[in-house]
Amino acid sequence: MSQAAGSTPPGPGRTRARKGEGHRLRQELIEAASDLLADLGDANQLSIRAVAAATGVTPPSLYRHFADKEALLVAVLTERWAEFRDLLLAAAGEGADPFDGLRRLCLAYLHYAEERPGHYRMLFGAAAPAGISATDPESHPGAPTFLVLVEAVQACLDARPDPPRDPFFVALQVWLSGHGLVDLRIGRRFPFPWPPAEELLDAMLTDLSLTRPGC
Repeated sequence: MSQAAGSTPPGPGRTRARKGEGHRLRQELIEAASDLLADLGDANQLSIRAVAAATGVTPPSLYRHFADKEALLVAVLTERWAEFRDLLLAAAGEGADPFDGLRRLCLAYLHYAEERPGHYRMLFGAAAPAGISATDPESHPGAPTFLVLVEAVQACLDARPDPPRDPFFVALQVWLSGHGLVDLRIGRRFPFPWPPAEELLDAMLTDLSLTRPGC
C-alpha cells in the first residue's frame, strides 16, 4: 500500500510512532544529538542527517520537532544543563551544613567532568545559542545552574562572621578555580604531578574563606 501524500516513512529498523508518542521521539533526538556532540566536541561538525540516522528516522521527521539545527542545539543544552543543575542541587542537599554542602557541590562538579568529559566539554565549550548575549546572561540555559552555586556560596557567607561579600563575585571565583582544575588536571593538558583533586579543592575553599570559621 502506498504512503499517504506528505507523510514520512519511519527510518530503517524503526516502526512508526503511534499517535501521542511524538514527545518520545523528540527526547530520543535530543539524546542522540547529545551523545554525538559529546563525541565530536564541536557543534559545527554535528549534522541533522547523523542525528536522524542515530535515532532511526529520516531528516524530515526530525524537522517536525525542531525547526533547524540551532533549535536542536538549544534543546540539547537546555536538557544537559538542567541535568547538571539537578546533580549539583542533590549533592549540596546532602551536606551537613552550608560549608559541607558547598564542598559536596564542588566535588560533584569535578566528578561530572571526570566521568563525562564529552558532556562537560559540550556544556562549557559550546557556543552560546543564538539570541544569547553578555547583556542578557540570565537567558542562557546554564544560568539556573550557576545560581545554584551562588546560593550555596551565599549560605556559607551568611554562616561566617566576616564582612559582607558579593556572593555572585565569590561564586565566580569558585567557578573559575573549579573549571581551571578540570581543564588543566582532569583534561590532562599538562603531564604534571598534580596533587589529589580534593586537596586542591579544599585549599581553594579555605583561601576563599568558604569553610567553617576556625577551620
